[in-house]
Amino acid sequence: MRAAPVLLADVGGTNTRFAVARFGKVVEGSFKRYSNDALGCFEEGATRFLAQWDGPPPDSLCVAIAGPVSDGVGQLTNGAWGFDKRTLADALVFPKVHVINDLEALGYALPDLPDAALHQMSDGGTGNGQALVVGVATGFNVSIASQKAVFQAELGHAGLSERVMHVLRSGLGDAAGDFESVEHCFSGGGLAHMHLHLSGHYSAPADITGSQDSDAQATKLLFAKALGVQCREMIYQYLPLGGLYFNGSLARALLSTNLAQTVVDGARQDHAFSGRFGQIPMHLITEDAAPLYGCARFMSGS
Repeated sequence: MRAAPVLLADVGGTNTRFAVARFGKVVEGSFKRYSNDALGCFEEGATRFLAQWDGPPPDSLCVAIAGPVSDGVGQLTNGAWGFDKRTLADALVFPKVHVINDLEALGYALPDLPDAALHQMSDGGTGNGQALVVGVATGFNVSIASQKAVFQAELGHAGLSERVMHVLRSGLGDAAGDFESVEHCFSGGGLAHMHLHLSGHYSAPADITGSQDSDAQATKLLFAKALGVQCREMIYQYLPLGGLYFNGSLARALLSTNLAQTVVDGARQDHAFSGRFGQIPMHLITEDAAPLYGCARFMSGS
């Protein structure tokens, strides 16, 4: 187990979160969040955080990013920042740097998340121990977590299934054809685009989720119905009998309301295999810093 602290970072399309880990655990009270728009680059945010950290200096870094990663090199899907473990090691003077995908980090985080960080949307069996993390925020992606490993995916770039398109056409008509990929639909931008078609005017995602007017309510209901069907598709694809875990700012804004039941109902419309796949437990991760727990666990085994 590492004795020296580790710098942890979670970089989304909108915000970057930092914390410090010791002995494989996130140090309580070390969490800080910065808007990406307030930073010139990731390194600026790391330097600012370290200048405010008053404990022993970290000797390594694990950064989880909202984008694909290969051999320690990655790019934000919804942002201009690029990441290279070698460049970061030189810039921050760290001998060890790891760059991983943020949904991969969430897969590692599941065993360490405190009970207070989870809201159970539906119950079910424990199954095969294989779980699916679903990130719904500025973008969309998933990771598959088994008892021994975490696997990356880029489902947001995949096409929408005919079942999901059927739901969209029921609410949007021919405009449903504007949604070409999973992320085009199930993201902040997708919610705003859906609302534009339904209301005739643009609103920011946060304004839609926070509004109770009829247009916003109709948008959120359609989004939730489509997301429920998307969950059913993912259950068949990944068999997450150990549970399905939602994360992300948009997921928290929508699934902390009664719309959670709409999603659960859509996911549970399963008549194959004696309905077994319709009984998978579903959870909402309520902790904003959840990927940092996964970064800490990842580094404890590196």
